[in-house]
Amino acid sequence: MKLVWIAAPAALAASLIAWPVVAQPFDAAAEAKWSKVEIVHFEVVGEIADKHVQIPPVDADLYADVVDRVTLSFDWNRKKNVFVGVPKFQNYPGTASNLFGMERKCPTGKLNGPYEHFDIVEIKQSAPGQAPELVGQRIHPDTMVAESCGSHLRLYKGAVSPASVYIGPPDPQMFAMAKMIPADSPIKVSPDGKSIIMTAKNNNWVWTYTPTAK
Repeated sequence: MKLVWIAAPAALAASLIAWPVVAQPFDAAAEAKWSKVEIVHFEVVGEIADKHVQIPPVDADLYADVVDRVTLSFDWNRKKNVFVGVPKFQNYPGTASNLFGMERKCPTGKLNGPYEHFDIVEIKQSAPGQAPELVGQRIHPDTMVAESCGSHLRLYKGAVSPASVYIGPPDPQMFAMAKMIPADSPIKVSPDGKSIIMTAKNNNWVWTYTPTAK
């Protein structure tokens, strides 16, 4: 699973050309502040909520709504787009709810253990300027599945499968354009003005980046 890396702030600025700016002022103070900063510390929260996710590690009819969360902490050279030092991460327990089988009317299967939608194993960046990769895994528990909507439940053994997510640390100069961002943009600034929230274009990951100047 990959996250589309959203370039910023240049791409965002380009997307705003057609939008009126008279009532949506540019924040010159924020621009001046962040333009002088080279190393940024980020505290990051990544959250995903997916529906109708197949829970067994093979093609078997047991599905659930899943939620998972990870956090990251790292220093970032915003001019070179590269990590400074070793990034840290923490995984949180995932949840799987609303279990159902082939169809809603079919018998519901069972999970014989916790399901983890995404756990980070390591963070790597192939080269400066490239999107960092969160190398992870998906942990499937043993499951009991109603085969072909029948009453008999078949055991499917659990497994661990590889998974990856790519992130794109934003440029904090984006704060200068906070009031210019359209309501339907995948990039937003939090109401308190302290964080940049980025929603992936090709999956349901939502990343909240809170930067501070080093």
